Amino acid sequence: MTLLAAVGLCCATGAPAMAATNWTALFNGRNLEGWDTYLGPPPGGGAPLGLNHDPRKVFTVVNLDGQPAVRISGEIYGALVTRAVFTNFHLRLEVKWGEQRHPPRAALARDSGILYCSSGPHGAGSGAWMRSVECNIMEKGFGQWWSVADAIVEVEGERVGRELEATIPYQREGPGERLIVYRPGRARLTAEPRDGITPARDYEKPRGQWNSVEVLFWAGRCIHVVNGQPVMVLTDPRYVEAGRQSPLRSGALQLQSEGAECFYRAVELRALDEIPNEYLELIPKAQDDETGFQPLFGRGATDGWTQCGPGHFELANGVATAFGGMGLWWHTNRMFTNFVLRGEWVQEQDIADSGVFVRFPDPGQDPWVAVRKGHELEIGDPFPADPTWRTGSIYPFKASVTANARPYGQWNEFELVCIGHDYAARINGRLVTTWSDPAHRSAAGYIGLQNYNDGKTVRHRRLRLKELP
Repeated sequence: MTLLAAVGLCCATGAPAMAATNWTALFNGRNLEGWDTYLGPPPGGGAPLGLNHDPRKVFTVVNLDGQPAVRISGEIYGALVTRAVFTNFHLRLEVKWGEQRHPPRAALARDSGILYCSSGPHGAGSGAWMRSVECNIMEKGFGQWWSVADAIVEVEGERVGRELEATIPYQREGPGERLIVYRPGRARLTAEPRDGITPARDYEKPRGQWNSVEVLFWAGRCIHVVNGQPVMVLTDPRYVEAGRQSPLRSGALQLQSEGAECFYRAVELRALDEIPNEYLELIPKAQDDETGFQPLFGRGATDGWTQCGPGHFELANGVATAFGGMGLWWHTNRMFTNFVLRGEWVQEQDIADSGVFVRFPDPGQDPWVAVRKGHELEIGDPFPADPTWRTGSIYPFKASVTANARPYGQWNEFELVCIGHDYAARINGRLVTTWSDPAHRSAAGYIGLQNYNDGKTVRHRRLRLKELP
């Protein structure tokens, strides 16, 4: 059996990463090869049992309903932990409840969980789990999020008060719980360590039946799917340590032991180089407001900017107008690594051509350096013969699903998020492109705008940037 390492990298065992469409079994059906066990303190207290010390057989392989499965007794808090780490992945598995329940949850809802992007020391969370993002497996709470070792996320939702509580499947286990219900399109909330997030509907099957659960993670976007229904979308998972926020973007997987007997089977994973199209509309933009964004245009066309190659730009009243080309007008003040870039453009004529270049080195006098060594958000034809030429594409590598551009003569908005080698482009509010660069062409560089010699005019305004960790 081969466990894959971070998507786009090599496996921890040295095997090549799998193709984006291929599923790899993480459970071989015979034993727990490729997994470690970690157990916290036994019932009654004492020191944690620790890594790969399981005298009570909390984790075993059994045959159930004619297929091999992992049995987790739940008797001691802990986890099965993959030895490999993953970035940008689609995990799917099946889970079913057993009959046994154990203190301290013997009288509470049956509980387990899928923890991902797990890192740091074992036992950091409740003495049993690594810091991570959670997709909860719990009666009336499939797909929930709870903080593990002080993790934080963003979610669109609504805080649960007394009136709202009666309308959702999960009922709080104690009066001190702070709860958010996931509601796509609502205000963005920061779920902190004392918060929980629950789906608005319960898609769990009756006890005794197998449930399918999927977790999709791509560049800080988290999607939880229960029995084919997306129940939760989270963004920007992170943690605070010594006053500094750090992102959770990769790590091991953990399957929790948390007081209830349960069974897992058909545990499979594939790499993701994009968010599947059916989920794009569920992903919110990087943030709702303009906090932290800095304008890139100066007072004139040469204030922090210079022209490379033919043609030029004129900057007046905050609007940069391109003339001639093909050239590159680039921001010379500094290079950027991870960021959100926002701006607006207008094409004065149909299919007037331009582009936004990112992460290219100093081009000197050669505008083709940006083409060959950076990446371009295409602005041009909404209906080209080659889809990778479509507005919103990362030209010429990844076609946008649609241009979503307004008719020429009207201003358009874009948002481009660059994290590591992952790119997400949003046009007029709609997410149209997600792409992971398999070549890892560039991870830092300059920003520039293209001027093109098609005899047509493109103007840009409100170009601004926010750096990300």
